[in-house]
Amino acid sequence: MPSGDSLRVLIVGAGIGGLAAATALRQQGHTVELFERSRFANEIGAAIHLTPNATNLLERIGVDPSEHGAVLSEQFRDFTSAGELMFHAKLDEVSKAWPHKWYLIHRAHLHAALKERAQSADGPGQPVLLHTSSQVRRVDTSTATVELVDGRIFSGDVIIGADGVHSVTRCELPGSQACVPSSSGKNAFRFMVNRQDILDDPDTASLAKLSGSVDMWHNADSKVVIYPCVNNTVLNFVCIHPDHLTNAGVSGGWDQSVGKSSLLEVYKDFDPTVQKMLAKADPESLKIWPLLDMPTLDSWVQGRLAVLGDAAHPFLPYRGAGGAMAIEDGISLAVMLHQGLSREDIPARLKLYEQARHDRATQVQEYTRESGRRQLPFSEVMPMMNYIYSHDEWEHSSRILRQHVSTSST
Repeated sequence: MPSGDSLRVLIVGAGIGGLAAATALRQQGHTVELFERSRFANEIGAAIHLTPNATNLLERIGVDPSEHGAVLSEQFRDFTSAGELMFHAKLDEVSKAWPHKWYLIHRAHLHAALKERAQSADGPGQPVLLHTSSQVRRVDTSTATVELVDGRIFSGDVIIGADGVHSVTRCELPGSQACVPSSSGKNAFRFMVNRQDILDDPDTASLAKLSGSVDMWHNADSKVVIYPCVNNTVLNFVCIHPDHLTNAGVSGGWDQSVGKSSLLEVYKDFDPTVQKMLAKADPESLKIWPLLDMPTLDSWVQGRLAVLGDAAHPFLPYRGAGGAMAIEDGISLAVMLHQGLSREDIPARLKLYEQARHDRATQVQEYTRESGRRQLPFSEVMPMMNYIYSHDEWEHSSRILRQHVSTSST
């Protein structure tokens, strides 16, 4: 049974941000329930950057990426679409301001690690209760009530909306009607290839020999990004391009199959070595992802509801920011909603969460937009990277909470 001073937290959405929040809030001693619309059979077949600001927080809640197939990022290489090397940096030479490691991990493995941590019988707090195939119809922000499409109703003390870019919970926020996700003007192909297949081909082997290498090829409006995961046995491909080239294959959502011929047509003018690597894509697993953006929400909270991650601030896939920002949101909420908090103080603490997170997330969003508009010189990239990766959200939110408590007591 939960302790008398614990809160009942209802989280809509069991993605990376929702699971990180659930784990951290469980460890604060709260009773946590997750509502996931899918059957939760598998996460999508794609990889994700765990930048130092995210690694720090994951380790704080007991998730070590190195134990789940993550590859340590060691270098960055940037080529023109013709194959000319423009930039090469060893990570240990540019990361002195970042106290934690940068990993590359399969999303499914990160997802599984977070889910295991949230539901484990070990560790502080009671295991999180996960409801799958549980699509939410609406939430009541004044009573912290969640209603599912099948008619079931759940009541708690606070609701966290972690239900992605097409969020249901966001609809309850003031002004949200004007914040509709729309195309950023770009789509992205995503797929994975066994690293050994690249190494076995003499024409492509040289590009896969180094462990932990993040490689990019670009022209004025398109980009191919390749990096390893799964203990360096799999290469993850992200191929960003103008959406008008592939919009015929995009109807909505981001996990859609697409013809391999479309991929090869878009990148037909790239370096032949890159084209040969792209040709190794498995047509069965090749997906296309519309890159969505959204106007800035004035507020992320209403009553006993707060939203996080893509529900609050969808990110374009630059600077490895999207997943990390969702994790930061979840940790910030756990700091603000500590054990022993009175239910009457919940709305004020959610506002404090917004105070801690809104400006930072909005700034990083703008960095990702600018990174998508043009190829940035290193002199502009480095200040962005330092701002994003040297941050410690646990310490930042704790400092804001201390200041609030101190001010309130005087």
